[in-house]
Amino acid sequence: MDDAVFDDGKGSGPRARAAQVAVNNYVQRGMQPPADLLATAYPDGLPMPEPVMVSGGYREALNSIRDRAYLMGERYAAQLMRADREGCNIHLLGFLDAFQRQLRALGVPMFVAEFVRSEKRQDELRALGTTKAVGGQSPHQYGMAFDLVHSKLGWDLTRQQWTLVGHVGKSVAARGRMKIEWGGDWEFYDPAHWQVRGWRGLIGRV
Repeated sequence: MDDAVFDDGKGSGPRARAAQVAVNNYVQRGMQPPADLLATAYPDGLPMPEPVMVSGGYREALNSIRDRAYLMGERYAAQLMRADREGCNIHLLGFLDAFQRQLRALGVPMFVAEFVRSEKRQDELRALGTTKAVGGQSPHQYGMAFDLVHSKLGWDLTRQQWTLVGHVGKSVAARGRMKIEWGGDWEFYDPAHWQVRGWRGLIGRV
């Protein structure tokens, strides 16, 4: 995962300027710019400007899950410490920190419900139907995944709200050239789940 670092571009080259024009066209039409286009247009620094990050119908979704006052409280601070990071992939943690900075800039309180998970717990969750992977076959057993949920709504976000969160996370990953997958893109819909892409090939080498 040598490319799992933040781009050091300054957004001033011809490609970036062309991408910024394209992003502005999306915004003016009330449409959400694609994550890879945002990564080209705004390669440096976090967070990205809110007007280009959240556009059109997603503005309503953002307003329905943002709570800036909660971000300043003790409960949110405690939530951030709830899940143990020990044993987690360092690049995944780098993505999470960048993701959380962007979410906080948007006023959205979210926290990791779980990082590393035992095989026993994995099998328990599979029995409940919340996952398809058996114990030992999930990236959670190897510190290669986390589940990110809303601080007040938990997992109970609407499809549009989850889509917004997914867009933010994928934009952050694209901008930092990080190999990250989102469970909201899968047939087995798991929008709280984020994992290292190609994690099976990295086991024992990270």
